[in-house]
Amino acid sequence: MRTRYSFYNFVVNLITSVILPILGFVKLSLFLGLYGVSVNGLQITIAQIITFLNVCEIAYSLAFRQLLFKPLADKDKQGVLSIYYGAKRVFNITGTIVLILGFVLSIFFPLFADSPFDYFNTSLIFLISTLPYGISYFLMGPNFVIIADQKEYKINIWIQSIAILRMILMIIAIILKMDFYVIVIIEVLNILIANIVARFIALKAYPWLKEKPETIDNESFIKNAKYTIIQRLSALATNNTDNIVITSFMGYAMSGVYGVYSYLNEFVYKIVNSVISSTINSFGNLFNDENADSYKVFTEFFNFACYGASIVSVCIFVVMADFIPIVMRKTEIGPIPFNLVLMFSINIFYLTMREPVIISRDANGLFKDAKNNAYLLAISKIVLSVIMVRIWGLAGVIGATLITNWTVDFLYNPRLVYKKVFKLDVIRYYKMVFSRVVITAIVGAISYYVWNLFIGYVTSGTVKFLISCVILGVAVLITFTIIYSVLYESYRNLIRRIYNLFVRRMEGRTS
Repeated sequence: MRTRYSFYNFVVNLITSVILPILGFVKLSLFLGLYGVSVNGLQITIAQIITFLNVCEIAYSLAFRQLLFKPLADKDKQGVLSIYYGAKRVFNITGTIVLILGFVLSIFFPLFADSPFDYFNTSLIFLISTLPYGISYFLMGPNFVIIADQKEYKINIWIQSIAILRMILMIIAIILKMDFYVIVIIEVLNILIANIVARFIALKAYPWLKEKPETIDNESFIKNAKYTIIQRLSALATNNTDNIVITSFMGYAMSGVYGVYSYLNEFVYKIVNSVISSTINSFGNLFNDENADSYKVFTEFFNFACYGASIVSVCIFVVMADFIPIVMRKTEIGPIPFNLVLMFSINIFYLTMREPVIISRDANGLFKDAKNNAYLLAISKIVLSVIMVRIWGLAGVIGATLITNWTVDFLYNPRLVYKKVFKLDVIRYYKMVFSRVVITAIVGAISYYVWNLFIGYVTSGTVKFLISCVILGVAVLITFTIIYSVLYESYRNLIRRIYNLFVRRMEGRTS
């Protein structure tokens, strides 16, 4: 039953992973043509600041779900209600604080850098953008319960549908040359409607959440939340400070250019990550089952993550230098440096490949043990970014992320999980990673050589370029499928598991 729920969620994410990137790239190209690169830089910078302002949402989600795994598995309604109402109080207080902070920051935000809008409009855009995030804290409680119970697909299909509708509306607004405020309002409505719909579905599935519990547990959630907030801040400092640093040192225009560089990576990472993390709640239940072979499932999950990371990183590495000028359209941009493309690709590989370790860590509550590492990760990334951006510009910021990922993070979290969860030598993990990196590097080098061998055809027109991308993607997909199927038994076991699940679903439909 648990696996089936994760399968549903996986399918929903997989389908939207095809639709959303296509719409996203169309929207970005049209956006740059109408509003310009500086407005794009402003929008991205606001979004990154809001991620820090909204740091508690994902942190609360993880802390809340980790507490709910056991009572939900035991069908202990009173246990769930006790935790739910304790957390709900914290959500409401946090929402109020976020709304107040959003208003205060909106007053000072125009002083951050020279904006393409005047002081009042820059401040107003920031304020409007922050409002739905504060309001969402008053709505999100029931959503976390349905997610923790592995029935996220029930709300995910609606959230993803709303996201697709949002992208279509934005494209229409840009084609009609509407004011930038229309784009901002569409984004606000997307967040609010998604939260309201998810809350309605969750309360319909769990109407007993409206009942008052016999006791209210405040302490457990607050204790968990303080550690997950640290981890979330660390992740944001590592992955969501680039545009803020670039804007402060180089301005909104360069932030906008960098935003186009990183858009391809970030969008693909979010989609791939959402597909991979669809199984996070299955892991939560798995680690609470003493009879489960958690390490065997972990290796399957690891191979799936590396398989996806390899395909995506190789394709990005090969096409990025030719893809960016097409998206930028009339905006002037110089040649795409090879080192920039290479570092982007390595980072996207790492961020996807690491997910099984992070999910295993968090599902076992080990985010509490990793707090000091989180501090070190955040501080080292920010310090390196500030130093390196002055010397190497955009490449310096990306280099700072690469260094902190492959040193501070890579050398700590796997050791923590292997020692405390699997009771195994972490060298096993590092050997697995090294072999996948070598395979990815070889396939990437060959793909890059073949792509550039036919570069005259590839760059001779947009249609030919898109056809070439499809051919490349299919070829890389087939190559890695063959390699992983031949070399790794755990990957073959995963394919059998997915196939058997699909067959059972089909048999269930026909019976």
